[in-house]
Amino acid sequence: MPYRSLREEELLIRVGWIVKIRWLFLAGLAVTLLTSHYVLGIGFPVHKAFIVWAVILLYNLGFYLYQRHYRNRSDPDPTISRIEAHLQIGMDLLSLTFLLHFSGGAENPFLYFYLFHSILASMLLPRTDVWILGLATYSLFLAVVALEYFEVVPHYQLKGFILNPRHRNVLYLSAASLGLMIALVVTIYMSTSIARSLRAREKRLVLTQTMLEKKTGDLEEANAKLLESQKQLVQSEKLASLGQLVSGIAHEINNPIQFIQGNMQILREAMGDILPILDEKAGNGHGLKIARLKYPFFRSQIQVLLKDMSEGARRISDIVKDLKTFARRDEGRLDEDVDLNHVVETSARLVYNKIKHYNIVRDLAEDLPLLTGSLVQLEQVVVNTLINAAEALGDRPDATIRIVTRTENGGRQLRLSISDNGTGMTDDIKDKLFDPFFTTKQRIGGTGLGMSITYGIIEEHGGKIEVDTRPGEGTTFHYVLPVAGAGP
Repeated sequence: MPYRSLREEELLIRVGWIVKIRWLFLAGLAVTLLTSHYVLGIGFPVHKAFIVWAVILLYNLGFYLYQRHYRNRSDPDPTISRIEAHLQIGMDLLSLTFLLHFSGGAENPFLYFYLFHSILASMLLPRTDVWILGLATYSLFLAVVALEYFEVVPHYQLKGFILNPRHRNVLYLSAASLGLMIALVVTIYMSTSIARSLRAREKRLVLTQTMLEKKTGDLEEANAKLLESQKQLVQSEKLASLGQLVSGIAHEINNPIQFIQGNMQILREAMGDILPILDEKAGNGHGLKIARLKYPFFRSQIQVLLKDMSEGARRISDIVKDLKTFARRDEGRLDEDVDLNHVVETSARLVYNKIKHYNIVRDLAEDLPLLTGSLVQLEQVVVNTLINAAEALGDRPDATIRIVTRTENGGRQLRLSISDNGTGMTDDIKDKLFDPFFTTKQRIGGTGLGMSITYGIIEEHGGKIEVDTRPGEGTTFHYVLPVAGAGP
């Protein structure tokens, strides 16, 4: 858990912090011992006190080297760190007890230094461990008092500081012991309460931080989905607005185009009847000219001109048809049961002449569930995508078009993937791919409506389009469509 990890990290830091504080304590202790004995003239066994000082120096050096060269090079074990904290505090308590013994025992006014270790233990250890260490501290003090009282060990009086020895004065010893006990109990209770409160707040902060990080992740995910939905909504609105405009334009253009196409057919038939008459007249040697053109040239070019005019009219008609499909695609009924594999096979036959020069790989899943929609519209999507793939392949010797159908999401959706290993697209082109009238094929007469119509058809079928592309490596269009009668 994050809280546990934080507590362990806190323990590791503070155990190292104790070592640094102990260096300061050693320096202060050395100054105090030297000043008391040689400057103030207080009598006590200074050499024994310095032995204790040397012992503290040695084990502090040991802890320092351990932390510097071992713990920092490996993953610290929290259990070992807790043992190290107990060991450091325990050795400090023993060292302090010996210092108090060599400098007056219960008569030493600095016996309340024991409280410092209780506070330190409250910062590092669980509450129960702190109370146990408090009991051990008090027991050490009582042991010194009892051993000196019964003269099991010698009493070292602070000569020049304490005039009358009181190590056998029961009333004084009782008062000193009671005072230390009360001070220990109060200190441990207050310090552990404060530490517990701080740890509880720390735990709440960590849990809050964890929740905030999770919420941040959820918000980022929701924001990404929102941006995608917004992008699709903008695209839909763009198509809807442009569709209304195009609908009127297509209707106005369609009537004269129908008129031109009908008249072009009459003109071609008429020319078929007129040309024999003109041939006969031109054979009489009158130097016949038509539209300021010599008749032989006119005779050879008129059919070409009429054919080009018919082809142009047909081209305009196709554009108008695409415009009407784009603008009025909602007029088609979407209530047919459609077999996606059948759509693929039919579409491949329709564009056979366009794709026959390429390697066509079909990977169609068997027994696909049916879609609800328009067979003709879905065929238009596949035909348009296959044509685009063929145009992207060009003359590549290894040109391949792969068509894959699959079920996904527990059979609730179908995925149709059409990929090529052609030129691919840049990000700029990919972003504009579904914009009406955007095309990279102006040279060959592209209108820029094919992918816009495809987008609209897939959207009306409740599906979505995913595009994977990389310049020089090809493009894959994924069409994801809901299965007929499938729940959300």
